[in-house]
Amino acid sequence: MPSTPDRTLPARRAAYWRVTRRLTALLLTAWFVVSFGVIFLARELSGITLFGWPVSFYMAAQGTILIYVLIVGFYAWRMQRLDRKFIRDGGDAE
Repeated sequence: MPSTPDRTLPARRAAYWRVTRRLTALLLTAWFVVSFGVIFLARELSGITLFGWPVSFYMAAQGTILIYVLIVGFYAWRMQRLDRKFIRDGGDAE
C-alpha cells in the first residue's frame, strides 16, 4: 500500500527525477572540483611530500581515480535506495 495515497504517479515521478537530477548535479560538481582542483593546485600540492613523493603525484596517479570510483559507487548505492523507495511508495518500475 502506498505511504502517500494522495500523491499521483506523475507527482511521484517528478519528485523522483528532481532528487535524481540534484544528486547527479552534486556528484558532477564533486567530480569537477576534484579534477580541476588537482590541476589548479598542483604547485601547492607538490610542496607537500608523502613518502618522499609530492602529494600532487599521488593525486594525479591514484587519488583522483579512487575518488572517481567512490563517486560512482555512492551514486549506484544512493540510486538503488531511491529506486526501492519509489517502487515501495507506489511508483512503477519504468
